[in-house]
Amino acid sequence: MKYSKTLLASALLASSSLAQAVDLSANLGVQSNYLFRGVTQTDDKAAVSGGLDLTTDSPFYLGAWMSNVDFGGDESVEVDLYGGIGDDIGDTGFSYDLSGWYYWYPGDGDDDLDYAEVSGSLGWKILTGSISYTVYSEASGDHAFDNGDLYYNLNIDFPWDFQGFTASANIGYYDFDDDGNCMECDFNYTNWGISVTKDAGDFGSLSMNYEQVSDENDVSSKDDPQFWIGWARGF
Repeated sequence: MKYSKTLLASALLASSSLAQAVDLSANLGVQSNYLFRGVTQTDDKAAVSGGLDLTTDSPFYLGAWMSNVDFGGDESVEVDLYGGIGDDIGDTGFSYDLSGWYYWYPGDGDDDLDYAEVSGSLGWKILTGSISYTVYSEASGDHAFDNGDLYYNLNIDFPWDFQGFTASANIGYYDFDDDGNCMECDFNYTNWGISVTKDAGDFGSLSMNYEQVSDENDVSSKDDPQFWIGWARGF
């Protein structure tokens, strides 16, 4: 989810005043399945992912993330480029984030998979609600992930930590613009999930995850419970 390291660094290091405030971090992950908004992106196979994030003392940030994917076509990699602004709102317990995302699938041939979103979220203590809106898509005609799609999400980070274990849950709804314009289209769906994560110190973190969608349709090919495990580490 998620400019090469050189491009990211040079964009900010060009200013000596910003150079002292730049923080470049990396992340690496391995999971038994890569699910995005409840739907597998790897045909239920394992995924290896990694990313770079660049932040400064200001609320602005940039990042890039990539993973292997398998949709049955020529594409094999997803690259997400993103940037935004986000911060806490004083001592109120509220936080905000406004961002732009470009989902790039090199080698997708005639599949026309690339699309872009703008996203906004508002958090309050353990709750975070967000809305993402598709502003650009290579897809045309009656197609999911086209211009005008909306995704709503509510996330809860449970306020407990037991022996390094933490938990979160989320529920989302995908409202595809073309779903109501095409008699033969069945796109819209609800998804939900629960994640339990164990902090393993210098080894990173391990997670156990459950996800499910409301019904089987043209986007989500299965509606039975999906379970996957993952490992992630930041550098």
